[in-house]
Amino acid sequence: ATKLLKRFIAIHQLAPIQADFPSSGALSPDGKHFVGITWDSELVVIDTSTGRQQNLGKGFYGAIVWSADGSEVAVKKRSMGEEQGGLFAVSSETGDTRILLRNLNYFADWSKDEKLILIVRTKANATNYDVVLANLESKERTVLAEDTGVWPYPSFSPNGNKIIYITKENGRPILHLQETNTSNHVKYLDFHGNIDQPLWSPDGSHVIFKGTQRGINRPYKDLWALRIDGNNFVGSPIPILPDVEQMEFFNWSQNGQLAYRTGFQLGGIFTLPVDLQTGKATGAPSQLLRRGGLGSHCWSPNGKQIALLNGRDLNIISAINGEKIRYLSLAEIQNIGRGMSWSPDGKRIAFCGRDSEIGTGIFLVTIETNEIKLLVPLDGIPNFDPTWSPDSKAITYGYKYDVYVVNIENGKPQRVTPPSENQKDKSSVRPVFAPDGKSVAYLMGFENNFGERLMTTNINGQEIKQILSLEGKDFGINIFDLSPDGRYVIFTPGNAGIWCAPTNGGEPFKIADISNMGNKAWAWMPKWSPKGDSISFVVTCEQYQYWVMENFLPATEESGR
Repeated sequence: ATKLLKRFIAIHQLAPIQADFPSSGALSPDGKHFVGITWDSELVVIDTSTGRQQNLGKGFYGAIVWSADGSEVAVKKRSMGEEQGGLFAVSSETGDTRILLRNLNYFADWSKDEKLILIVRTKANATNYDVVLANLESKERTVLAEDTGVWPYPSFSPNGNKIIYITKENGRPILHLQETNTSNHVKYLDFHGNIDQPLWSPDGSHVIFKGTQRGINRPYKDLWALRIDGNNFVGSPIPILPDVEQMEFFNWSQNGQLAYRTGFQLGGIFTLPVDLQTGKATGAPSQLLRRGGLGSHCWSPNGKQIALLNGRDLNIISAINGEKIRYLSLAEIQNIGRGMSWSPDGKRIAFCGRDSEIGTGIFLVTIETNEIKLLVPLDGIPNFDPTWSPDSKAITYGYKYDVYVVNIENGKPQRVTPPSENQKDKSSVRPVFAPDGKSVAYLMGFENNFGERLMTTNINGQEIKQILSLEGKDFGINIFDLSPDGRYVIFTPGNAGIWCAPTNGGEPFKIADISNMGNKAWAWMPKWSPKGDSISFVVTCEQYQYWVMENFLPATEESGR
């Protein structure tokens, strides 16, 4: 007789949830409550049977983990006024808080006995992550893994005596199983693809994970299960659910329900026709490509193509109909940051990122050969916003509140903004080369992700002037670009509007609005086309639903099913 290999998978939608949780959420151990963090950093708990919501406080961010009895959640909170931030335990009924730990990077997990936490640590001059075990009683911290090469997703087993995490070595993903109190661990290396977001089953018998494998036409991201027996991985991974790319898994509760979110990604790349003489729109925005979670993009010099980041692929699409023309692989770059620019001679694309072996900085990828070269090594988060000079001989970028210009031939950067003791008066990290190639535009008064003044300086840093001021306005500049003739600046304030302003000091005016896409629609990264007859921009707009899944693990031999 053939035994049943899988149980019947039951999927249930949670009670209607009106709040959107853009990144974090967790189901209580008994499955009766769901807690998440809203766009406004509010910690909200929801009754999964009635949908009733209760606000537990504001200023929270990052991962959320329930206590074993469901009375509290562990979550990080920002410093607010005189109250110092850190990792707190928050009552799920009253919102009362107690401090668990100060001074930690990224909170990952909380042990069942509430004595240990897992931390993902970053270092200012490092290109990788460390997994750190912290004892809440003794305050002792132990490094379990260094320089993991990828985000490690560490988590405790249900009984707390084992930990799983991910590393990457020689381009291969490795799933580690390690004892909490010793350095003894085993590795699983046989999955041919990327491994993300491993989670323990409530009884500790399995680990599930998102596995991404390349197919003929597209990559496939599926949900897999791998059996655990004692301190060992057993057998091969078993596919559980196909095509889970649109799912964000939160946690696997003690009642056997796996909580997750599905996102209806309605955003993507949009284009807007404009009149270069007036800077005003001549039509409505139209969607060129539907895709959620898009990163940076840039126009080809002839205006016929657009290159855009999609994970670790650099896709090149038609600027007319959005059809994919080709792609360049950036697979070795672990973390690709903000900003991308296509050289005017059409040969290379500049971007910023982090490579576990080469380092962090400004990279160049050659269009014809896909060769990747590190041009300028830098430290920190790779959001350097590189843009080319009109003659393709130099690149400007932002670094630690200053603007630099680097010559392509010798790779030697030169700072073009003056030093300042007042950080508010320093430039942001978002410069743009002016069309004349002799000056660079950049932001000043940059606070809370928005700039107040747009400045220019020549490339020797000696002539500085203001070309736009938004001081006194109720909005600022998030990302901007200059028109091909330098007469206008296009920018987004970090909301549903696209704005334009003359660079001769005229008043800014709104030229497009995408609020009709939803109350969470957000426009950013506007780019002028080379001819100046169109503007492209990225729209982020997702509508979420929240679900639980149960009874999906393979049947065990003991069950006889």
